[in-house]
Amino acid sequence: MRARAATLCHLAGTPLAPMMKAMTEDATIHCAECPVAAAAAGNGGACPFIRRPRDRGDLVCSAGEPALTIWFVARGAVVLSRTGAGEMQGDRARAVRRCGDFVGLEALVRPTYLDSARVTAPAILCGAGAAAIDRWLGPEGTPARMALAQTLRTACEEPPRASRLDGTALVRVAGWLVQEAERGGGADVPRRYLAGVLGVVPETLSRVLARLGATGAVVVTRREVRIADLDALRAIAGRPSRAGATP
Repeated sequence: MRARAATLCHLAGTPLAPMMKAMTEDATIHCAECPVAAAAAGNGGACPFIRRPRDRGDLVCSAGEPALTIWFVARGAVVLSRTGAGEMQGDRARAVRRCGDFVGLEALVRPTYLDSARVTAPAILCGAGAAAIDRWLGPEGTPARMALAQTLRTACEEPPRASRLDGTALVRVAGWLVQEAERGGGADVPRRYLAGVLGVVPETLSRVLARLGATGAVVVTRREVRIADLDALRAIAGRPSRAGATP
């Protein structure tokens, strides 16, 4: 069944740093609808996070510096980069944190940040001290706290995503586009960062987008990418078609 055509991303910015903009770029979580604020109110307390606008290009934190703050992304996007070794030498983008995600949660289980974090679109980040969040989470030793700590430690020990990706560049990019379409997207991501997350170079990313356009699954122009056939894109990515797609 053919999925409804939808705008997935726009291409904008300077020629040296084109941007990939997801379809719901203005997605914003307001305090009245924030799950963090709701959780705080449900426990009879105030939300420990303080909202603060951030500009594109702002450095949120640097890898190796003391992990003192945790952030909740209420709008925009933050790219995480990590210094690799061997074939992954140099700073490589490894993940994107969007509206509704946290940045810096490793502060709960280790003294320094693992990743450098940089804002890639005008954003709203809600920040709180790691010590305040630790108190807010409640007493240590509870099953929930134990599970959270173990999950965070495991995540900290995992290698950057780009060093363990499977599949061809075509499959990776198609999979990312499907994921963004299903999630609803939410932010600008510089192409060089996205290429790093997917384990390819920017030139390869451009060629893959052109190949996807040639299949008819997407329509690629200079400024945007539109999904023309989401089921076809899922097939390229090796993902099953979802029943009930809108014709």
